[in-house]
Amino acid sequence: MWPAGGGADTATRTFTRYLEKELGQTIVVKNVVGGGASIGYSTAKAAKPDGYNLVTIQGDLPKFAPMKLAPIEIDDFDIIAGFAVQSPIILVRADSPWKTLQDFIGDAKNNPGKRTIGVSDIGGVHHQPVVLWSKQAGIELRAIAHAGSPQMNAAILGGHIDAVSSYIRPALPYIQEGKVRALGYFGEERASDLPAVPTFKESGFSVVWDQAYGIGGPAGLPTEAKEALRKATEKVWTIPAFEQELNKLGLILYTRTGAELRESLVRMQAGIAEVLSILNATGK
Repeated sequence: MWPAGGGADTATRTFTRYLEKELGQTIVVKNVVGGGASIGYSTAKAAKPDGYNLVTIQGDLPKFAPMKLAPIEIDDFDIIAGFAVQSPIILVRADSPWKTLQDFIGDAKNNPGKRTIGVSDIGGVHHQPVVLWSKQAGIELRAIAHAGSPQMNAAILGGHIDAVSSYIRPALPYIQEGKVRALGYFGEERASDLPAVPTFKESGFSVVWDQAYGIGGPAGLPTEAKEALRKATEKVWTIPAFEQELNKLGLILYTRTGAELRESLVRMQAGIAEVLSILNATGK
Protein backbone atom coordinates (compact mmCIF):
# COMPACT_ATOMS: atom_id res chain seq x y z
CA MET A 1 0.00 0.00 0.00
CA TRP A 2 3.03 2.21 0.23
CA PRO A 3 5.72 2.77 -2.42
CA ALA A 4 8.49 0.24 -2.93
CA GLY A 5 11.51 0.95 -0.79
CA GLY A 6 9.59 2.81 1.92
CA GLY A 7 9.40 1.85 5.57
CA ALA A 8 6.19 -0.15 5.33
CA ASP A 9 7.34 -1.92 2.18
CA THR A 10 10.73 -2.81 3.70
CA ALA A 11 9.17 -4.09 6.93
CA THR A 12 6.65 -6.20 5.00
CA ARG A 13 9.27 -7.70 2.70
CA THR A 14 11.51 -8.50 5.65
CA PHE A 15 8.67 -10.28 7.43
CA THR A 16 7.41 -12.19 4.39
CA ARG A 17 10.89 -13.55 3.63
CA TYR A 18 10.73 -15.40 6.94
CA LEU A 19 7.02 -16.16 6.74
CA GLU A 20 7.23 -17.90 3.38
CA LYS A 21 9.90 -20.23 4.76
CA GLU A 22 7.59 -21.23 7.61
CA LEU A 23 4.63 -21.67 5.26
CA GLY A 24 6.64 -23.43 2.57
CA GLN A 25 5.07 -21.17 -0.06
CA THR A 26 6.27 -18.21 -2.09
CA ILE A 27 4.74 -14.86 -1.13
CA VAL A 28 4.54 -12.12 -3.76
CA VAL A 29 4.49 -8.60 -2.30
CA LYS A 30 2.50 -6.16 -4.42
CA ASN A 31 2.63 -2.40 -3.85
CA VAL A 32 -0.83 -0.89 -4.36
CA VAL A 33 -0.26 2.80 -3.75
CA GLY A 34 -2.29 5.98 -3.66
CA GLY A 35 -4.88 7.78 -1.58
CA GLY A 36 -2.88 7.64 1.62
CA ALA A 37 -3.16 3.82 1.61
CA SER A 38 -6.91 3.88 0.90
CA ILE A 39 -6.47 2.27 -2.51
CA GLY A 40 -4.40 -0.54 -1.06
CA TYR A 41 -6.81 -1.23 1.77
CA SER A 42 -9.82 -1.01 -0.56
CA THR A 43 -8.19 -3.49 -2.93
CA ALA A 44 -7.50 -5.88 -0.05
CA LYS A 45 -11.01 -5.43 1.34
CA ALA A 46 -12.53 -6.41 -2.02
CA ALA A 47 -10.21 -9.40 -2.56
CA LYS A 48 -11.43 -12.98 -2.26
CA PRO A 49 -11.09 -14.13 1.37
CA ASP A 50 -9.37 -17.38 0.52
CA GLY A 51 -6.23 -17.08 2.64
CA TYR A 52 -4.05 -16.31 -0.37
CA ASN A 53 -4.88 -12.59 -0.62
CA LEU A 54 -3.26 -10.92 2.36
CA VAL A 55 -2.58 -7.35 3.46
CA THR A 56 -0.19 -5.57 5.78
CA ILE A 57 -2.26 -4.16 8.62
CA GLN A 58 -0.68 -0.89 9.70
CA GLY A 59 -1.18 1.66 12.43
CA ASP A 60 -2.84 3.93 9.87
CA LEU A 61 -5.89 1.68 9.47
CA PRO A 62 -7.87 3.41 12.27
CA LYS A 63 -7.65 6.83 10.61
CA PHE A 64 -10.14 6.25 7.79
CA ALA A 65 -13.42 6.15 9.72
CA PRO A 66 -12.94 9.12 12.10
CA MET A 67 -11.28 11.27 9.44
CA LYS A 68 -13.89 10.23 6.84
CA LEU A 69 -11.17 9.56 4.29
CA ALA A 70 -12.61 6.38 2.76
CA PRO A 71 -15.22 3.67 3.52
CA ILE A 72 -12.68 1.47 5.31
CA GLU A 73 -13.21 -0.03 8.75
CA ILE A 74 -10.97 -2.08 11.03
CA ASP A 75 -13.42 -4.99 10.88
CA ASP A 76 -13.24 -5.11 7.09
CA PHE A 77 -10.22 -7.33 7.78
CA ASP A 78 -9.39 -10.49 9.68
CA ILE A 79 -6.27 -9.58 11.63
CA ILE A 80 -3.95 -12.55 12.17
CA ALA A 81 -1.08 -11.15 14.26
CA GLY A 82 1.41 -8.34 14.60
CA PHE A 83 5.09 -8.53 13.76
CA ALA A 84 6.70 -5.08 14.21
CA VAL A 85 6.04 -1.71 15.82
CA GLN A 86 7.47 1.79 16.17
CA SER A 87 6.26 4.81 18.11
CA PRO A 88 7.08 8.52 18.17
CA ILE A 89 9.53 10.01 20.66
CA ILE A 90 9.80 13.60 21.91
CA LEU A 91 13.21 15.22 21.49
CA VAL A 92 14.80 18.53 22.48
CA ARG A 93 18.25 19.94 21.89
CA ALA A 94 20.83 18.58 24.32
CA ASP A 95 21.82 22.13 25.32
CA SER A 96 18.23 23.09 26.12
CA PRO A 97 17.20 23.76 29.74
CA TRP A 98 14.77 20.80 29.70
CA LYS A 99 16.34 17.72 31.25
CA THR A 100 13.06 15.85 31.76
CA LEU A 101 9.53 15.76 30.42
CA GLN A 102 8.38 17.49 33.58
CA ASP A 103 10.87 20.34 32.96
CA PHE A 104 9.42 20.88 29.50
CA ILE A 105 5.83 20.76 30.73
CA GLY A 106 6.56 23.25 33.51
CA ASP A 107 8.16 25.68 31.08
CA ALA A 108 5.34 25.30 28.56
CA LYS A 109 2.79 26.11 31.28
CA ASN A 110 4.71 29.28 32.10
CA ASN A 111 4.88 30.21 28.40
CA PRO A 112 1.48 29.23 26.92
CA GLY A 113 1.50 29.00 23.14
CA LYS A 114 5.15 29.97 22.85
CA ARG A 115 6.80 26.54 22.73
CA THR A 116 6.98 24.89 19.31
CA ILE A 117 7.16 21.24 18.29
CA GLY A 118 8.05 19.83 14.89
CA VAL A 119 5.77 17.17 13.35
CA SER A 120 5.61 15.46 9.97
CA ASP A 121 2.19 16.93 9.20
CA ILE A 122 -0.65 18.58 11.10
CA GLY A 123 -3.05 15.89 12.27
CA GLY A 124 -0.63 13.14 11.25
CA VAL A 125 0.97 10.28 13.12
CA HIS A 126 3.58 12.40 14.91
CA HIS A 127 1.13 15.16 15.77
CA GLN A 128 -1.76 13.01 17.03
CA PRO A 129 -0.18 11.78 20.29
CA VAL A 130 1.23 15.26 20.95
CA VAL A 131 -2.31 16.69 20.84
CA LEU A 132 -3.55 14.13 23.39
CA TRP A 133 -0.53 14.58 25.64
CA SER A 134 -0.74 18.39 25.50
CA LYS A 135 -4.37 18.31 26.59
CA GLN A 136 -3.69 15.92 29.46
CA ALA A 137 -0.65 17.96 30.55
CA GLY A 138 -2.55 21.24 30.33
CA ILE A 139 -0.08 22.87 27.95
CA GLU A 140 -0.39 24.63 24.60
CA LEU A 141 2.21 23.86 21.94
CA ARG A 142 2.47 25.28 18.43
CA ALA A 143 2.91 22.41 15.97
CA ILE A 144 5.14 23.15 12.97
CA ALA A 145 4.77 20.81 9.99
CA HIS A 146 7.82 19.49 8.09
CA ALA A 147 8.20 17.36 4.99
CA GLY A 148 9.87 14.51 6.86
CA SER A 149 12.46 13.40 9.40
CA PRO A 150 15.47 15.08 7.71
CA GLN A 151 13.69 18.44 7.77
CA MET A 152 12.54 17.98 11.38
CA ASN A 153 16.06 17.01 12.46
CA ALA A 154 17.54 20.05 10.72
CA ALA A 155 14.98 22.30 12.41
CA ILE A 156 15.66 21.03 15.93
CA LEU A 157 19.43 21.00 15.46
CA GLY A 158 19.30 24.53 14.10
CA GLY A 159 17.29 25.74 17.06
CA HIS A 160 14.30 26.73 14.90
CA ILE A 161 11.87 24.71 17.03
CA ASP A 162 11.89 23.77 20.69
CA ALA A 163 11.03 20.08 20.37
CA VAL A 164 10.26 17.45 17.78
CA SER A 165 8.04 14.37 17.58
CA SER A 166 10.05 11.83 15.58
CA TYR A 167 10.74 8.14 15.23
CA ILE A 168 13.77 6.75 17.03
CA ARG A 169 15.81 5.53 14.09
CA PRO A 170 16.21 8.88 12.26
CA ALA A 171 17.05 10.60 15.54
CA LEU A 172 19.30 7.96 17.13
CA PRO A 173 22.60 9.17 15.62
CA TYR A 174 21.98 12.67 17.01
CA ILE A 175 21.04 11.24 20.41
CA GLN A 176 24.23 9.15 20.47
CA GLU A 177 26.30 12.18 19.41
CA GLY A 178 24.84 14.17 22.29
CA LYS A 179 23.11 16.73 20.07
CA VAL A 180 19.53 16.00 21.13
CA ARG A 181 17.91 14.61 24.25
CA ALA A 182 14.92 12.26 24.40
CA LEU A 183 12.30 13.20 26.98
CA GLY A 184 9.55 10.63 26.47
CA TYR A 185 8.45 7.73 24.29
CA PHE A 186 4.89 7.09 23.11
CA GLY A 187 5.27 3.30 22.98
CA GLU A 188 3.58 0.78 25.26
CA GLU A 189 6.98 -0.25 26.61
CA ARG A 190 10.38 1.42 26.72
CA ALA A 191 12.40 1.19 23.51
CA SER A 192 15.33 -1.22 23.55
CA ASP A 193 17.52 1.40 21.85
CA LEU A 194 16.79 3.93 24.60
CA PRO A 195 16.00 1.98 27.77
CA ALA A 196 16.51 5.01 30.04
CA VAL A 197 13.78 7.05 28.30
CA PRO A 198 10.42 6.72 30.09
CA THR A 199 7.18 6.12 28.27
CA PHE A 200 4.44 8.74 28.53
CA LYS A 201 2.35 6.09 30.25
CA GLU A 202 5.01 5.78 32.96
CA SER A 203 5.03 9.57 33.28
CA GLY A 204 1.35 9.62 34.11
CA PHE A 205 -0.27 10.21 30.72
CA SER A 206 -2.74 7.76 29.16
CA VAL A 207 -1.24 8.13 25.70
CA VAL A 208 0.16 5.05 23.95
CA TRP A 209 0.69 5.49 20.21
CA ASP A 210 2.04 2.23 18.82
CA GLN A 211 2.37 2.29 15.05
CA ALA A 212 2.14 -1.43 14.45
CA TYR A 213 2.61 -3.69 11.45
CA GLY A 214 0.65 -6.91 11.24
CA ILE A 215 -0.66 -9.47 8.81
CA GLY A 216 -4.30 -9.90 7.85
CA GLY A 217 -6.70 -10.46 5.00
CA PRO A 218 -10.21 -9.56 3.87
CA ALA A 219 -12.87 -10.45 6.43
CA GLY A 220 -14.13 -14.01 6.13
CA LEU A 221 -10.86 -15.93 5.88
CA PRO A 222 -11.21 -19.70 6.32
CA THR A 223 -10.44 -20.87 9.84
CA GLU A 224 -7.71 -23.23 8.66
CA ALA A 225 -5.99 -20.43 6.74
CA LYS A 226 -6.04 -18.12 9.75
CA GLU A 227 -4.66 -20.85 11.96
CA ALA A 228 -1.85 -21.69 9.53
CA LEU A 229 -0.88 -18.03 9.20
CA ARG A 230 -1.01 -17.51 12.96
CA LYS A 231 1.22 -20.48 13.71
CA ALA A 232 3.71 -19.48 11.00
CA THR A 233 3.84 -15.89 12.28
CA GLU A 234 4.41 -17.03 15.85
CA LYS A 235 7.36 -19.12 14.62
CA VAL A 236 8.80 -16.05 12.86
CA TRP A 237 8.62 -14.18 16.18
CA THR A 238 11.11 -16.64 17.67
CA ILE A 239 13.77 -16.25 14.96
CA PRO A 240 16.64 -14.08 16.32
CA ALA A 241 17.73 -12.99 12.83
CA PHE A 242 14.27 -11.58 12.14
CA GLU A 243 14.30 -9.46 15.28
CA GLN A 244 17.82 -8.28 14.44
CA GLU A 245 16.71 -7.20 10.98
CA LEU A 246 13.78 -5.30 12.46
CA ASN A 247 16.06 -3.50 14.88
CA LYS A 248 18.28 -2.38 12.02
CA LEU A 249 15.17 -0.85 10.44
CA GLY A 250 14.36 0.99 13.67
CA LEU A 251 11.50 -1.37 14.46
CA ILE A 252 10.69 -3.46 17.53
CA LEU A 253 9.43 -7.03 17.45
CA TYR A 254 5.68 -6.95 18.11
CA THR A 255 4.41 -10.27 19.41
CA ARG A 256 0.69 -9.51 19.55
CA THR A 257 -2.16 -11.80 18.59
CA GLY A 258 -4.77 -10.68 16.08
CA ALA A 259 -7.20 -9.91 18.90
CA GLU A 260 -4.60 -7.85 20.76
CA LEU A 261 -3.64 -5.93 17.63
CA ARG A 262 -7.29 -5.27 16.81
CA GLU A 263 -7.85 -3.96 20.34
CA SER A 264 -4.88 -1.62 19.94
CA LEU A 265 -6.24 -0.33 16.63
CA VAL A 266 -9.67 0.26 18.15
CA ARG A 267 -8.08 2.28 20.97
CA MET A 268 -6.12 4.30 18.44
CA GLN A 269 -9.27 4.97 16.42
CA ALA A 270 -10.88 6.43 19.54
CA GLY A 271 -7.73 8.47 20.11
CA ILE A 272 -7.80 9.86 16.57
CA ALA A 273 -11.45 10.83 17.02
CA GLU A 274 -10.48 12.68 20.20
CA VAL A 275 -7.60 14.41 18.41
CA LEU A 276 -9.96 15.64 15.70
CA SER A 277 -12.38 16.91 18.34
CA ILE A 278 -9.60 18.83 20.07
CA LEU A 279 -8.26 20.31 16.85
CA ASN A 280 -11.75 21.32 15.69
CA ALA A 281 -12.47 22.94 19.05
CA THR A 282 -9.25 24.96 18.97
CA GLY A 283 -9.47 25.74 15.26
CA LYS A 284 -5.97 24.35 14.64
